[in-house]
Formats: sequence, structure tokens, C-alpha cells
Amino acid sequence: MERERSARTVTFRPFRPAAARNGLGDVRETMLRFIRRVLRPAACGLALAFGLTACAVDDSSLEAKLEKAQIAIDAGNYAAAEAILLALCPVLATCADNILALLGEAQMGAGGVDVLTLIAAMDGLATAGDDTAVFDVINAMFGSDGITAAEVANLNDAITTLQLIASPTADDDLQLATAAAAHMVGSVILQTDPDNDGVYDGGLVDSTLAASVTSDLVLVSSSAAAVDAFLAGTTDTTTDLSGLTEDVEGTGGDGVIDATELSTFVGTL
Repeated sequence: MERERSARTVTFRPFRPAAARNGLGDVRETMLRFIRRVLRPAACGLALAFGLTACAVDDSSLEAKLEKAQIAIDAGNYAAAEAILLALCPVLATCADNILALLGEAQMGAGGVDVLTLIAAMDGLATAGDDTAVFDVINAMFGSDGITAAEVANLNDAITTLQLIASPTADDDLQLATAAAAHMVGSVILQTDPDNDGVYDGGLVDSTLAASVTSDLVLVSSSAAAVDAFLAGTTDTTTDLSGLTEDVEGTGGDGVIDATELSTFVGTL
């Protein structure tokens, strides 16, 4: 099941706006939104350092608190970001979309996942003839210590939060696709490699895990498709994420992963 992609070596490298691919660029406007959001606090701090007041806001204002949450996320202090955001809106079903988006990002970070890192890793990833390449890249994001039950729970929280966004933007959809893909990978690893020794046992797959994987992959596909619709094209990231279902199930499947299919896939890891 080969998806047509450029054949480059799989590496993790710093994020960069890459040269245009197919006339649109592999990162696109969606990815640039993440850059702007990351750089905004630094730019504001620089303006204040030079005595400019355009960035000055009341510390008790909603804008200031959201900025503090974003700065905490950028610093990897996800618990602090969650505390700020949950204090602003304790009942998630009533929260504004911008609060939910930031909270989802913090929960993803607590789950060991960063969208920018994934974009960089999937830029030019060679997947032809390798059904585990995307799974392996996502797995690598969790680091040498592997995934934990707490991280999987945080990713599940991120999915719940991001699905509550009433009017999702393309970057919200990209976050949801990433969170669901990472939750799928983490759930499979946690159950089939309980010793965290890199040896996966397909015999540990059951129907409950298969149903969870199917649910995650449905979200991955629909959210990645929403990003593509916004961009009027595809990216390496959305192509790879969308291909996860076929990677696991095989060619010509119905999109519903059963225990046998998942067990067979785990046997190839």
C-alpha cells in the first residue's frame, strides 16, 4: 500500500518553513499560524523592553491570562497553563473556542506531543512500502522512556477538549488530528508493549483496543480532511496522518479496524 511521497531519510530536525511544494508549501498557512502564536509573546516582550506600550495589558484581563497560558505552554509548563485556563472556564462545555484551543494544546503537551515537531518530522518522510513509518515517527515523539498511562490520558483529554470547539479553525483541526493519532499510537504501545522494551505482542490486542483505534483513526481522517479542505491541497503531515488507517488495516478495508487486523499490524512493528 504505497502512498506517493518523496523519498528522503527519516530524521527529526528543527522546524523550518520549507520551500514551496506543489506551489503551496508543505507547511502552509495553518502551520504559520502556530509560528505566529509561538512568537507573539516574545515579540510583545521585546516591544515592552523598548518602552513601547502596544503590548501592555491589564494583568487581570482575559487577554493577559491567555497570554500567560501560552507562555507557560511554550515553556513546557503545561500544568500551569491548564490551571490558568481552567480557572478562566471550569466548565469546558461553556468555554470559548480560544480557551479550548489553548487548553487542548496544553493537554497535548502534557501527553508528550507537539504539532510543530510532528510537522517537521513528517516533512519529506519516506513512507512508500513502509506501513509503520508514520507510527514510528509518532512513537519517537514520546522519547526513549516511552509512553505512560498518564500521557495517554492527557491525550484523551485533549481530544475531548478540542472536539468541544464550536467553530474549529484549520489549526484546531490539525491539533485534533495529531492528538487522535498520538492517542492511537500511545494506546497500542501501552497495551502491546507493557514492559516498554520495544517488543510488541500482537496477542495482547483485544476488541476494546481495536475499537479505540478505529475511533481515533476516524477522527484523524476527518480532521486531516478538514485541514486539506481549508488549504485546498494536501501536506506531508495530513497525507501521512490520513494514511494511518490503511497502514493498520491494509488496502481495500472498510475503515473499521478489528482485533485481527490490529494484531497483524502490531506484529510488524
